[in-house]
Amino acid sequence: MNIALLKLAAASALLSLASGAMASANGGIIHFTGNIVEPPCSTSSFDAGQINIHCDKRSAVAVSFQRVGPSVNSAASIVTLTRDGKALGTEEATAYRLALQGNSRLGLRVAPAAAGATLSPVVMTISYL
Repeated sequence: MNIALLKLAAASALLSLASGAMASANGGIIHFTGNIVEPPCSTSSFDAGQINIHCDKRSAVAVSFQRVGPSVNSAASIVTLTRDGKALGTEEATAYRLALQGNSRLGLRVAPAAAGATLSPVVMTISYL
């Protein structure tokens, strides 16, 4: 039993020495693939269905929106995406790819499809491509 305990202690000592030697090794090369970049655009607060986006360089963004909530499957609302005040489209749930540079204002307008219709909440997502 003492021999087994001595073997275990010796193995533990060797492992701790080996791991310490590996951890203290100097040198070596680390290779990175890809780029580390700043966000291409900045945004301001979302106010009254409008968001200001500023892109210093020409940047590609994806804008999508989707109705959510209990009445999501009904055609109770019309969703319109605007860019600088001009309508881009009126769809149920869709995505747009835009090239932006300088200042742009994106808007999201939701209106009832018929009088008395219940509006469902809408989520708008802006992603950099």
